[in-house]
Amino acid sequence: MSGYQRRIDPPLAPVFAKDPESEDFLERLNLLLAPQAEAELVDGDPPHPILHVVGAPRSGTTLMYQVIASGLDVAYVNNLVAAFWLAPSHGMRLAAKLGVDRLHSNFASQFGRTTGITEPHEFGYFWNHHLGYPDLRERGPGHDAEIDWDRLRAVLATLAHHAGAPVVFKPMLLIWHLESMIARVPNTAYVWIRRDPRDTAISLLKMRQSLFGTHDEWASLVPNVDLSGEPPWRQVAAQVVLLENTLERAHRQLGDEHMLAVHYDRLCADPMAVLGDVRELLGRTGEAPELRIDDLPPFTAMHNDALADEYGSRIDAAIAEFAERFAG
Repeated sequence: MSGYQRRIDPPLAPVFAKDPESEDFLERLNLLLAPQAEAELVDGDPPHPILHVVGAPRSGTTLMYQVIASGLDVAYVNNLVAAFWLAPSHGMRLAAKLGVDRLHSNFASQFGRTTGITEPHEFGYFWNHHLGYPDLRERGPGHDAEIDWDRLRAVLATLAHHAGAPVVFKPMLLIWHLESMIARVPNTAYVWIRRDPRDTAISLLKMRQSLFGTHDEWASLVPNVDLSGEPPWRQVAAQVVLLENTLERAHRQLGDEHMLAVHYDRLCADPMAVLGDVRELLGRTGEAPELRIDDLPPFTAMHNDALADEYGSRIDAAIAEFAERFAG
C-alpha cells in the first residue's frame, strides 16, 4: 500500500512484547484488504460526530474511553476492530456481524492495554499511518502540512457511516494536531482528561520500568525537545508539562464548545455526571447519544505511594521549573 510503513517500537519487556508472527500475519491481512477498503470510502464530512479522548499518557485516558464506550450509544474501536488498521470499516462491520460491537467494560487496563475482544483499543497503528508518524516522537512544525487530511476525513466519514452513530477514538498522536482536525472535520469534539501532574509523571516512571525494565527508556509520546541529558524523573516531569501545555493551548483556541476538560478525580468520583457532560458536548457538535446504563459506581483513584515517597518532591520541583521554562 502506498505510503504505508510499520510503526517502529522499542523492544519491550517479555510480558508486553508482541508476537512477530502474529504481527506479520495481521500486516499481510491489512495490506490485502486495504485496496477494497480504499475503494469504498465515502465523500464529505462524517454523518455523525467524531469524539476523541485526549490527554497526557497516564492521565486516565483509557478509563475515560471505557466509560464513554460503555455508557453511551456510540461506536468505538475495540480489540477486534484494531486488527484492521488499514481497513477499519471492514473491522467495524465484522464486529457488528459477530455481535461484539457493544461494550460492558471490566474497566481494567495495563498501561493503556486492555484485554477482551470488546474492550476499547487506542488504534495506534491506524493513527501512526494516517498522521504520518513512524514512531511516537513529535515531528517538526511543517509536519501538519504533510498529513493527507482529505483521506483521513474520508476514512472517518466511512466509519461513521457504517456505525450509524457517533464514533469515539483515543488517538494519542492527535494531541499535536487538534486544531487541524477541527478545521478539516468540523463535527469533531474532544474530551480532555486531566490529572495531577505529579501523579501523571510518577505513573510514567512506573510505566517505563514495567514496559522496558528500566526508568531510562522513554515511554509513550516524546515531545520535540532535547531532554537526553536529564535524569528520568526530570524527563517525565518535562513530558507532562509540555503535553499539558499543548492541550491547554488547544483548549484556549477551540473553547468549551469543542473541548471538554474533565479532571481524573472527578471522573473517578462521579462517572455518571461526566457521561452527562460528554452527552452535552456531543449535542453541541450535532448529536447527543442516548445513555446505555442507568448507574456507574465510583472508581478508586490510582496513586503510587512508593514512587511518590521516592521521587515526589523532586518531581514537584522539576514540574515547577519546566512550567516556567516552557510557558507561553
